[in-house]
Amino acid sequence: MKFLVLFALVAVAFAAPQPKKVFHENFEDFVDLIEEVSGHDLEHLVEHYLEFEEFQQTLGYLGTANFRELVYEMENLPEFKAVLDFLEGHSIDIYFFIERFNDMLNFDSKKARHTLSGRDFSAFIKDCISEFPKKQLNDLYNQKLAEDADFKAAIEGLQSDEWNQVYSALWANEQFLAEVKTLADNGVDVAVLLDELLAIFGQN
Repeated sequence: MKFLVLFALVAVAFAAPQPKKVFHENFEDFVDLIEEVSGHDLEHLVEHYLEFEEFQQTLGYLGTANFRELVYEMENLPEFKAVLDFLEGHSIDIYFFIERFNDMLNFDSKKARHTLSGRDFSAFIKDCISEFPKKQLNDLYNQKLAEDADFKAAIEGLQSDEWNQVYSALWANEQFLAEVKTLADNGVDVAVLLDELLAIFGQN
């Protein structure tokens, strides 16, 4: 199982031009590192959490028509569309990340013992984050900032005033906040998922 949740320089004197990596390909480098270092531990965490009713309830909700309808409603919000447009303008394909999230829900089963922080979906995500190889991820992040101009540009875009305005407008939308609350009521804490995204890049 690959989780949830960037590359060596290619320049050689007489080498042919190489295609650039798009942002989600860089993201996969971080995910591959997590899987290589922590994959077995993450799989074992899944096995433990699958035993808990609270965790199973949230997984069940993520497969319902109600959840799909809520996602469609979010996608139709002008503020949400503005977020998508901004990300796409910086070569970040949000639908790739949605597919990766869906992939994450296809759990394998393996046995081992771990100390768990809780029984629900949020505790599971937090326990996964605790298994991430933070220093190695941070080193990879800094390497990509230094070596990949496109990755650096995307990250700088996410640190810009324009992004802050677009993102803040979404979180000021009452319908979006109501949808976030619905997710929370069903065990999906958006703030925890955002923490996981930062952790994948070694940034929290």
